[in-house]
Amino acid sequence: MLTNLEISIDYANSVLTDKIKSCSYVKLAAQRFLNDLNNDNYYYNQEAADSVINFINTLYLTEQVKPKHFNLESWQTFIICNLYGLYNKSTDNRKYRYAYIELARKSGKSQIVNALALYHLIFDTDAQVVVSANSKEQAKNIDFKKCKQFAAQLDNKQKHIKHYYNSLKYKDSELIVTASEASKLDGLNTSFAIIDELHEAPNSLMYNVIKSSMGSRRMPMFCVITTAGFDTTSFCYQLRSYCLDILNKIAIDTAQFCIIYTLDEADDFTNKDVWIKSNPNLNISVYPEFIESEVNKAVNFEAEKNGVLVKNFNMWLKPNSEDVWLDEKYVVDAMQNISITDDKFKQCELVVGIDLSSTTDITAVSYLTEIENKTYFFNDYYIPQDSLNSNINKDMFRNAMNNKHINITAGNVVDYDRILQDILKVNDIIPVVLVGYDKWNSTQFAISATQAGLNLVAYSQTAGSMNKPIKEFSRMMLSGTIIIQKNILTKWMISNVIIKQNPMGNLSIDKSSKKNKIDGIAAMLNALGSKMETPAYNYGIY
Repeated sequence: MLTNLEISIDYANSVLTDKIKSCSYVKLAAQRFLNDLNNDNYYYNQEAADSVINFINTLYLTEQVKPKHFNLESWQTFIICNLYGLYNKSTDNRKYRYAYIELARKSGKSQIVNALALYHLIFDTDAQVVVSANSKEQAKNIDFKKCKQFAAQLDNKQKHIKHYYNSLKYKDSELIVTASEASKLDGLNTSFAIIDELHEAPNSLMYNVIKSSMGSRRMPMFCVITTAGFDTTSFCYQLRSYCLDILNKIAIDTAQFCIIYTLDEADDFTNKDVWIKSNPNLNISVYPEFIESEVNKAVNFEAEKNGVLVKNFNMWLKPNSEDVWLDEKYVVDAMQNISITDDKFKQCELVVGIDLSSTTDITAVSYLTEIENKTYFFNDYYIPQDSLNSNINKDMFRNAMNNKHINITAGNVVDYDRILQDILKVNDIIPVVLVGYDKWNSTQFAISATQAGLNLVAYSQTAGSMNKPIKEFSRMMLSGTIIIQKNILTKWMISNVIIKQNPMGNLSIDKSSKKNKIDGIAAMLNALGSKMETPAYNYGIY
């Protein structure tokens, strides 16, 4: 009989060899697990993982015609072994504090996370367990109902586990259920938390309150488990994007576990062979005949299609195909962990593009250079401290701050002097031969930069000017000749770009959205456009 670790290793290898059909994101999670097992910074705590799995397997699944033991499937065992088996050698604490788990509906996600909630209620010291959802229906009639059913299996007469209106109590420990009521969680010292169906959350308030309440715990665990949603501007989608950056090694966060079960871009959702990619519990808790009936609805009734793609195949709705600029895979491939101070760039010259913001928003500076038919971009971002807390994109900016992907300046307005000084510091190392800037809102900066000795060239962001750099940038991305410094803001901003075409056929970028920022891309295009339009004899290598 295989151990739980052996089951997890076999699952990971089966995913990677396509023995188990899986999307690219699950493959990245599988490889990450195998890498961690061979990483000298971690060790596998078999007793800890087995304790959780053995507890869950003593429970009976709810909503069954006949009593049926839980008996975790291999993909569930894989998740538990990641979360509860991997430990840091330096601290003897679990590697993971946070989990983001995304999969289609009817995959048994509520069963497993609520079983985990009960485990922590019983086995954590002075436990404070929070089970949260974004609707009272989800919180009370699904999550809390399952928690009480599991508790009753262990203590039917409530001698030890007491049931209350919205809580369970065991000795000095408590499990509470809440629905989007972050204010009621003040003062908690949470040891374990769940947010079920985060895609429904209107903002990050609940998530942040719970996260901050775990600060004094030695080994807290915060699980987000959700199905895809219809809002790609939501906090949940931002968190998902951050997790994809972790899996793709664009961002580094060793405390965040991520696994996303969905279809790959090229998959046809009507093909039965790919259904298991989004539904790892296929033939266990969700059956092919049910999915087939949903697919038939989607095929024959267009109004049903979006709901089927989101709920049954865990696919976030993308913008209309005509609005998509660059496929995500090209962006991921282009991003590398490079620095402008690397030795290979010391003999280069730089063209700089700047997109100056209003006084309170984000500003982007992009440095461009070329080596051996490759074009390199390095982006710097700046935002005032006060805007970090009030901006509509504050969650994204805080993530960037935690990854050192954005510069926070003092006060409540953009510090143009700091930006200029940073450009001059770069110029001291690698010559800046040209600075392309948009005239809008840039008069004083242009004067100061010119006085400091920089060669400034105004570059308009109208369709007439932007057409060439947009087309050239697209061409280079598709041909793989662009390399971009890894930055979660740059990746996010590329995904926000919507291309407009005027009656003359010229392209420009849509800047109408205050939320879907594209400043970094505007700065990159300013740099590229300025380079393309300036005669080669005006400066060095170009």
